[in-house]
Amino acid sequence: MSLIKVDSEKCSRDGICVEVCPLSLLSLDREGRPEMRPAAAGHCIGCGHCVAVCPSGALDNRKNPVSKHTAIPAEYSPDPAQSALFLRSRRSIRRYEDKPVSREKILKLLDIARFAPSGHNSQAISYLVVEGAENLMRLSRIVVEWMRETVKLSPELAKRFNMPAVIREEAKSGGRILRRAPHIIVAHAPADLPAAPVSTMLSLEYVELYAPALGLGTCWAGYAMACAQQFPAFSQFLKIPARRTITGILMAGYPRYRYHRLPARNPLDVAWFETGEL
Repeated sequence: MSLIKVDSEKCSRDGICVEVCPLSLLSLDREGRPEMRPAAAGHCIGCGHCVAVCPSGALDNRKNPVSKHTAIPAEYSPDPAQSALFLRSRRSIRRYEDKPVSREKILKLLDIARFAPSGHNSQAISYLVVEGAENLMRLSRIVVEWMRETVKLSPELAKRFNMPAVIREEAKSGGRILRRAPHIIVAHAPADLPAAPVSTMLSLEYVELYAPALGLGTCWAGYAMACAQQFPAFSQFLKIPARRTITGILMAGYPRYRYHRLPARNPLDVAWFETGEL
C-alpha cells in the first residue's frame, strides 16, 4: 500500500505539497500530481506538512492521515497587538497558592506540548508530574545534597551560582529551590537522542505559554535541572529509566499574585549582513 494517496478529482496540481516537504520526498508525476520519489517512503518522518498544506484536501498520508487533522478556520488571523500583549504578559511564577492543580487540568496543560516542533519530528519527550509535599521536599533535599558536594569540590563554581546562600535559605524556609510549587513537570527523553534538549525546550515553552490561559503559572527549575544532569540520586529517586535522561523541569501551580504591568527589556540588538560585505 502506498504511503500517500491522492484524490485525482480534488487535486489542483499546484505542487505546494512537494515544495513544503522537509525532506524533499515528493515529486510531481507526468500529470502534475504528487507522488513519492522512488525508495523515499522509508525516510518519511510523518510530520503531516504535505497533508496540512493542501488547499483542497486531496492528499492523504498513512503516517499522518487527514482524518486526524483539525481544520483551521479560514477567517483565523491572529491580531498582532493582542499576540504581542499575550507574549509580553507571560511571567515566570515563583510564588504559588497553597493548593494542588487537578490532574485533569495538568493533562490539559501538557497536551499542548504534543504540538510543539521536535527535531526530525521525533516526538520523543515524555513527562513525569511530581506532586505531594513529601516528594517535592525530598527532591529539594537531593538538590541541597548536590549543592553541598559542589561547594566542597568546586567552591568557586558554587559561589558563582550563589549555592551557599541558596543552601542557607532553603534550610530556613524550605521554599527556595522549588518555590513551594504544588507540582513539578519533569521532561525526559532517550539518552541517545541528539535533538532531545532543543525539542524539550520547545515543548515546555508551549506549556509555559499555554499555562496562563488555564489560570496557571510556571517557572523553570534551574537548580533542580542542573542537579538532575550531574547528580544521579535525582533521577534515581524519580525512577527515570536508565536509558532516558531528564531534559527539562518546570514548576507549576496557581499563581499567588497577579501582575499589572509589562516590564521593560533591553533594546533590540540586530544587524543586517548585506551582499558584498566583508
